[in-house]
Amino acid sequence: KYLTTPKYVKVKDEATGIEIVLPGACSQKDFNSARKYKAKDSDVFVCSYPKTGTTWLLTITWLIVHHGEEIPKNYTDSIPTLEFDGCENIEAIDDGEFPRIIKTHFPYKLVPKNLKAKYLYITRNPKDAFVSYYFHVRGFNSVYHWKNPDLSNLYELYIKGEVTSGLFFDHLKNWYAHRNDPNVLFLLYEDVKQDPRNEVLKIAKFLGDEYEKKLKMDDGKILEIILERSSFSHMKGMSAWHTTYRPENEPFIRKGVIGDWKNHLSTEQADGLDRALMEHGKESGISKLWDK
Repeated sequence: KYLTTPKYVKVKDEATGIEIVLPGACSQKDFNSARKYKAKDSDVFVCSYPKTGTTWLLTITWLIVHHGEEIPKNYTDSIPTLEFDGCENIEAIDDGEFPRIIKTHFPYKLVPKNLKAKYLYITRNPKDAFVSYYFHVRGFNSVYHWKNPDLSNLYELYIKGEVTSGLFFDHLKNWYAHRNDPNVLFLLYEDVKQDPRNEVLKIAKFLGDEYEKKLKMDDGKILEIILERSSFSHMKGMSAWHTTYRPENEPFIRKGVIGDWKNHLSTEQADGLDRALMEHGKESGISKLWDK
């Protein structure tokens, strides 16, 4: 049965009273399990609002930590999603040789904290993020139960925060406030796109000096491998990112470009997201992130 809006589930954290919206495939039980997870010193969290560069950052982080080795085909067995997989499944992943890399779209307050763990956060211009989210929902109609979604209808939900992970601007604002924490690395999708070499080295240095040194050994051999294997042309062909949940004409790795919103949003919709960014971002500074 298909719906006229995406299928979501609202869950509540009893400890903080925070309510968030998750995809319909999640449950309160999954959420409760995720909240039980205790971050380890060696953990690496890849954090984001949905469709802002998460998969790309996961790929880069995995390649750095694993010295250029590809993500396994069954990547969910190696890279858990906190809100889907929960505490038990994450703890079952062996972290003896390599640190666990954990994906999450949780807001800052709900992510397990450890002063020695690493937290990478990536964000993207909200206009491109929304368009990517639209194609995400369209491709996962078996998950969201919304076949051929209407972009205008989804826009109205998005601008009010009535979508997965709530309001884009709140999510970003709360993480941005911690951008200078020593164990948080704040990244812009656009910077990674425009200068991947510099951003990969920045990520490696943040993860640990040993990773940065490894990338620079042998005339940067591993760095070049990482740049190739994290390119969109390479990622589109990776079996790890192919899923039976999506139609063949709706690939999970779509375009990976800056400014695709111009091909899909009306002037009114683009202006609406710009206004929302200004309104929500004046005091926090997020309104200036894409001024350059």
